[in-house]
Amino acid sequence: MKLPSLKHAPAYDLEAALGNPYSDGLFGYAQRTAEDEDEQYPLDALRWLDGWGMQQHYVPLALGGMLHDFEVLLSLVRTISRRDVTVAVSHAVSFLGSAGVWIAGSENQKSGLAARLLRGQRVSLALTERDHGGDLLSYETSAHFNKEDRHLLYGEKWLINGATQNALVSVLARTEPNGGPRGFSLFLFDKQTARPGAFDCLRKVRTLGVRGSDISGIRFHHAELEQSAMIGARGEGFEVVLKGLQLSRILCAAISLGAADAAFAVTLDFALTRDVYGGTVFEIPQCRRLLVECWVDLLLCESLVTAAARSLHFVPQEASVHSAVVKYLVPRMLEHTHKQLSIVLGARYYLRDDHHSGIFQKMLRDSALISLFDGSSIVNLYSLTTQFKALYRGWEHGLTRSSNGPGLSVCNLAAPLPEFTWNGLSLTSNGQNCFIDSLHSSLAAVRSLSDSCRLSPDTSDALRQQADFLAATENALMLELGSFDSSSPHKTSAKTFDKAGDYCVLQGAAMVLQMWLANHDQAGRHLADEHLADERWLALALGRLNCCLHLETQPNEQLIHDLGERLLRRHLEKLDARPENVTVASA
Repeated sequence: MKLPSLKHAPAYDLEAALGNPYSDGLFGYAQRTAEDEDEQYPLDALRWLDGWGMQQHYVPLALGGMLHDFEVLLSLVRTISRRDVTVAVSHAVSFLGSAGVWIAGSENQKSGLAARLLRGQRVSLALTERDHGGDLLSYETSAHFNKEDRHLLYGEKWLINGATQNALVSVLARTEPNGGPRGFSLFLFDKQTARPGAFDCLRKVRTLGVRGSDISGIRFHHAELEQSAMIGARGEGFEVVLKGLQLSRILCAAISLGAADAAFAVTLDFALTRDVYGGTVFEIPQCRRLLVECWVDLLLCESLVTAAARSLHFVPQEASVHSAVVKYLVPRMLEHTHKQLSIVLGARYYLRDDHHSGIFQKMLRDSALISLFDGSSIVNLYSLTTQFKALYRGWEHGLTRSSNGPGLSVCNLAAPLPEFTWNGLSLTSNGQNCFIDSLHSSLAAVRSLSDSCRLSPDTSDALRQQADFLAATENALMLELGSFDSSSPHKTSAKTFDKAGDYCVLQGAAMVLQMWLANHDQAGRHLADEHLADERWLALALGRLNCCLHLETQPNEQLIHDLGERLLRRHLEKLDARPENVTVASA
């Protein structure tokens, strides 16, 4: 689709090494869909990634790995996801499983786990249970002391990614009979050194998508754990897990984005080469509009993921909000993108072979799972409702009226990233949200631009309309937030959840605005950020988000036509990276 900037050179190198997706190689679509049909665990692909060194990007730089820039990590995982979501989630699970150690582990735990990950071993995170789903405080798996002051782990974890295949498992277990936020601890369980009979792996669960993944479970039979197996202090497990999920939720959004990249590219290839009624599918106005809108969605979601990744370095204390927003919004929007693309692709979207080996239907099924990973949409919305009162107070105190909002600094792609601090993560943002805090000044800047003479009348009118609607929505929505009761999901009204969804869209608009404002004067040097120099893209992106906030407008046909011409000129292809050894069908 577009060349990456030099900053993401590792992703460019990985894309080149993966080879041509249309070939018969290990990461070609034919091989990926064949393994999916057989529900085959992608062991060869995972070992190849180990040989390339992907696991190094899950280990912090200070521990001998290469993890120091979350933009780079997310671009790598997105690159893998473009080829196969099954491979992406099966390999990247080690980041989720190890995050607790990087956040709260001892120096010995950190160095020990780093060494094993760098050797290619993988680690899962065992949270969910059959009877309790995402309700972490109801989990029954327990760990209690025996006479030798060792913990005995007992219970069952279910729907665990890699529970059977991976050597290590981070396990959240109840350590106080009455539970509660301080009633759970996190342990690192080593299957390779456990005594015989200490655990059983449960059978693989058959799933609609990611059919080859090891989605299984593990049952513990009073498995002995040394004191050194506990990650952090006793009773800190719940907090550590929640902080780790703040990171992995943004990673999930990158996986969703990679799947949509592939679906868009094969659909565009079809539209540019398929002749019907005396012309190509792309020349049919409705198909052209759908493709332009999908392209805008991809770039919009890329902006959200990039902004969220950068915010981890600048404002890690706000990750509880930004991760929930991105995890809810990006998979939700891209699921709709897949549906729009299926209209253009027609019958071929339903085929399990033929058009590029049936990769579209695999991506469609696989990506549907992402909204369930690391907290479902309902879980993420509820987590936001618990912070509504604080977020309202922050807004009320005038944070959104900052003339030089912090969101612009976060989004400035030319600005170097501060070092990420693992202990900077917090369970709540204490009412802070750098993107919403910057929204008022960002809207003023866009209005000023729309009143200038540098824009075409169509673009100027569209931007002014979108900015005015967002300003009214911001005021109305934020005034409502402080009045909602979110003491428990059962006491939280359906309207409150609806407002949480609206808050996600409002923040998404703020992030897109600030990505554009912070970069439009310097964008375009690389194809990777070319859209950030285009006001037409901004107008359509805001329009796509405002539709989610119930703004009823007719599509701006002139802007769609202009971006359609640009899409055609650039001969947008299947991949975000375009190594010389990759050939892609084009117009």
